[in-house]
Formats: sequence, C-alpha cells, structure tokens
Amino acid sequence: MSNLVDWLVEHEPNFSKIRLPSLYSDLAQQKAANPGGFAKNAADWQAALIRAALAAQLPTEQKVILQASDQLLDALSSRQYGRPSGLGLVLDEGIRNGKFMNLGDFSAAEHSIYQKSWIPDPFTVLKWSLRQIGLLKHGSYDADGHLRQGSLVILQGLEQVSKQLVALQTKKGSAVTDRVMSRETFAEQVAQTDIGALSDSEIELLLRYLSRDKEILSYDSNTVKFKSTSAEHPEPITQEDSTIASIKALITSLESQVSALNTRISDLQITAKSAVESKNKNAALSALRSKKLAESNLQSRTETLYKLEEVYNKIEQAVDQVQVIQVMQASTATLRSLNKRIGSVENVDAIMDDLREQMGQVDEVGQVLQEPLRGDAAIDDAEVDDELEAMEREETARKEELKAEATKAKFAELEILEAAGKQAERQREQATPQQDPASISANNTAAPKASIAEQSDVDAEILSASQKLREMQIRDLTKTSDDNGQRNEIEQLMTA
Repeated sequence: MSNLVDWLVEHEPNFSKIRLPSLYSDLAQQKAANPGGFAKNAADWQAALIRAALAAQLPTEQKVILQASDQLLDALSSRQYGRPSGLGLVLDEGIRNGKFMNLGDFSAAEHSIYQKSWIPDPFTVLKWSLRQIGLLKHGSYDADGHLRQGSLVILQGLEQVSKQLVALQTKKGSAVTDRVMSRETFAEQVAQTDIGALSDSEIELLLRYLSRDKEILSYDSNTVKFKSTSAEHPEPITQEDSTIASIKALITSLESQVSALNTRISDLQITAKSAVESKNKNAALSALRSKKLAESNLQSRTETLYKLEEVYNKIEQAVDQVQVIQVMQASTATLRSLNKRIGSVENVDAIMDDLREQMGQVDEVGQVLQEPLRGDAAIDDAEVDDELEAMEREETARKEELKAEATKAKFAELEILEAAGKQAERQREQATPQQDPASISANNTAAPKASIAEQSDVDAEILSASQKLREMQIRDLTKTSDDNGQRNEIEQLMTA
C-alpha cells in the first residue's frame, strides 16, 4: 500500500484493512446493483479524503481545497487493489450532500451558500438548459475510470476553522482595537487553530467564507475586522480601522526586530570574546563593530517601538472614550424619548390627582356595596348590645339557681347524716340499763374488749365523715354564692 493508504488505515476508523476490498471495488457497478452499499462506501471515502486533506496528506498539501486529478488516484493507489474505481462518483455524491463545492461556484456565489431560494438565478437556469440540449457536459468528476480535473472546496474544513477562530477572538476582547488586524496577523491567528497554517489562496477563500456565508467579519486588501458581539452584521472597514491595523502590524514587526537584534548582539558579544581569547584581534574588532551597529539599530527600533506603543495606547483610550460617548448619547436619546412620553411635571401632578380621585371613587363604591339592599334591614348596634347583656344576665341567674339547688341537696344529705348519728347514739343509751357501780364494774369487766373498740371506731368514723362533709359544703358555698341569705346559713352552720 502507498504511504497515503497506510496513513488512512491508521488514522481513519472507517478505512480499516477489512474494509479495503469493498472500498476499492467498482463503485459504479455497486451503485447500480447495491445502492445501500455504495452509499456506505461513498461516505467512508468522503470522510477519508476530508481527514487526509485537513492533515495536509494529499499531494497538493492544500487543506481546504481538494484537487481532483489522476495524481490523487495515484496517491490513493494500493499495491494489492490498485487505484480506486469510481472515485469521481464519490466526489459527485459529496457535492450533492453539501460536503464539497466546486471552487468556481463557491467564488462566483454572490449570496451565502447556505441561503436557499425557491426561485433559481438566471445563471443556474442557463446552465440547466445547456445541459439539456447537450451543449454543456453534466460536470461529473467520473470520466471512464479517471478523475476530471477540478478544485473542490472542503466546507467541513472551513466550518472547523470558523468555530476555532471565533473562540480565539472571543478571548481577546470586544473593543475595536481587539477586533481589527492586518491580513498577516489574521493568517497567524489561523495558524493557531488545529488545521494550522493555510496558503494565501486558502486564506482568501476562508475570508470570503467568513464574510459572505458566516457574516463573522469584513475585510479588504489589507485589513480584517471581526464583527462586534452586539452587532447583527459586520461593520465595513473604515480609515480608522486600516490605521489601527497598520499600527498593530508595525508594532508586531518592530517587536520581532528588537528580539532579533538582542539575539544578534548577544551572539556578537560571544564571538568577540572568543576572538580575544584566541588572540584574533581582527575578528574581535569586526565583531565589536557589528555589535555597536546592532546596538545602534536596537536603540532606534526601541525608540520607534515606544512611540508607536504610546500612539496605540492613545488610540485605545480614544476608542474607549468614543464608546462611552456613544453610550451616553444613546442613553440621552432614550431618556429624552421616555420623558417626552411622560410629559411635564404638571401633567404628572394631574395624573396623580386623577389617580387619587379614582381610587377614592373605588372606596366609595366599595362602601356602598357593603350596605344592605333594604333600608329597614339596617342593624342597630345598641339593640344588639342590650340583647347580649340580657342573655348574659339570664345565663348568670340560671347558673346561680343550679348552684343553690346543689347546695340545698348537700345540706339535706348533711342533715340526714347528722340525724342518723344522733339516732345511733340514742339507741346505744337505751340499750345500756341502770346498774349499781359494782354491777357496772362487773359488766364492764365481762364485756369483750373487742366490741368496745369496734364501737369507738364506728363513732369516730361517723364524726369524721360529718365534719368533712360540713367543711366541704361550707367551702363550696363560700366560693360560688353571693346571696345574703345563703351567707347567713353558712355562718349559722359554722357556728353549729
């Protein structure tokens, strides 16, 4: 296999050794017999060609332009499978899919290649008519096993560079001095992308793509100006832009010259020192003279560089001031327009008075809506208060009556309990007969001691229960009763 085929097998996933027999088969026959297989092989060939072009592996070493010729077929030739057959059909399919575009059509397009119109332009209609009558060939890149010579723009490469350039430019800033540069500086910035440096023709192609199709920048023969992030379309190049780009390019050139002169002075110093050590007087003098000349040039370049940097700093300051003034002017116009819509202070006062009046009317309407629908249904708050007091008095009287009845019931229980105690006492006195002291003493001696003790305990419990019940009733009456008669009863009970 050739070096290019080996490189593709190593770097392109769909270009493996297993796939080579299918990829190097007759694609024309495959397209007729197996459209699905042809579509797969065509997509893999297109991906391989794009990858090889962007890596500068194709014979012309152009990265965004693919040169179709037999030289490309020879570069893709395999010792085992020979040259690819039907590669022109692959390029035709890539054009239809939007991966490639004829360089002539790309350069001649006046509008964005992504803009599709339902009405074809006259040139397209003319080409179609000529093809129909046989005066213009179809334009296929397949020519009986050979490739028709032509140049194809690799749109995917342009898109890749476009994204990376926008990312690099965003990091620099949005000021005019950051967005304006010379063509040489733009080419250096392109070289910082993954694709690397491009030829002059490819730089021109890229500038046209970014300006017409992506609307990212505007450019002329010397200056490139990126679009502001707040602008919808790129701004045209002005004389100030060209001056800024020239100063920036000159500063960059002087910085490079100063660095080179410093290196040369250091080298001449080493050369002179070596000549002195070897006692070569003439060589030492020559080196010292060259050193003095280089130092003089360095001083001149350094002074010029300082002046240019000072001018550039003033330009940056002026640009910032212009932006501030523009913002202030826009703000003034906005405030003027808003104040005009607001009107005078008297108008504002009138509006506020009218607003207060309308709000007062709303409150009045709300009060009217809260009033009852019938005039005789109005509620008298005094009558409501009198009715409430009467209900409270009735409730208080009812509670006092209930308390009085409860007190009487407790007194009745107490009287029953006291009567029961007195009757028990009388029964004990009647059960004991009159005896002389001697018999009483004998009877007392003979009576069981246990019965006397039990009777004493019963009397004590009755007395204690009576006393507790009396104290409880007295305490309840003291807390709940306000009647003078009940207070008198309590005092009599306490006295008893």
